[in-house]
Amino acid sequence: MDEKKGRSAGDPWCLGYFFDNEMSWGNDTSLALAALKSPPDQAAKQAFLTDLQAKYDGIAKLNAAWGTAHASWDDLLQTRVAPDPKKAQADLAAFYSHTAEQYFRTVRDIIKAVAPHQLYLGCRFAWVNDRAAMAAAKFCDVVSYNRYQRSLDGFQFPGGMDVPLIIGEFHFGALDRGLFHTGLVPVASQADRAKAYTDYVRSALRHPQFVGTHWFQYQDEPTTGRNYDEENYQIGFVDIVDTPYAETIAASRNLGAALYR
Repeated sequence: MDEKKGRSAGDPWCLGYFFDNEMSWGNDTSLALAALKSPPDQAAKQAFLTDLQAKYDGIAKLNAAWGTAHASWDDLLQTRVAPDPKKAQADLAAFYSHTAEQYFRTVRDIIKAVAPHQLYLGCRFAWVNDRAAMAAAKFCDVVSYNRYQRSLDGFQFPGGMDVPLIIGEFHFGALDRGLFHTGLVPVASQADRAKAYTDYVRSALRHPQFVGTHWFQYQDEPTTGRNYDEENYQIGFVDIVDTPYAETIAASRNLGAALYR
């Protein structure tokens, strides 16, 4: 809530909410394998066994499918050893989707309960597989990506799903002025940074699914590094004493003025 302006979760000035940031989603069986290797009282493992019992009429049929030798369902619950991921791939992938969908459904329901008129903007994917992205598309109003590249040209959402997308973070940095680290996508100069900004946002404008881009971040990071991980990137619209990077600001203004044309 913005205390000065009195804005709250239901305020129409608030477009929507991200939840979490740059979670590691692993490959499309990782969540299921982690559940199977967990202790027997772990909730996801118990849910996975419930799914398997609904599919297989007895442990013998699961053993035949997986190439395992579990004496009983309780034996599977107690074991901490994962099956051969190739033999169990179909079931592992199905439970991965089940888990990812449960996450996005739960977050969506909570956000909509307190802010029914705002958008659920996803979890800002950085490391993601197709199965997780498709789960997000079922429940998010807009699926978000932090995508540090030169362009969005050629980006395709998994499965050809027609869902709105937004960039949560992107940036470019140069060392001709300011700090001593370019950030994640380096360019040669401030002039090149302005051009890279323009090219990136134009690529979003050309793409039929991207509805917005968000630069990270407004101000350069501290020269000595931010306090929790020492990042010291030259990535701001202004430097650490609020001096504007005129080239990038001009590029942003020019592009904004022509955006809808």
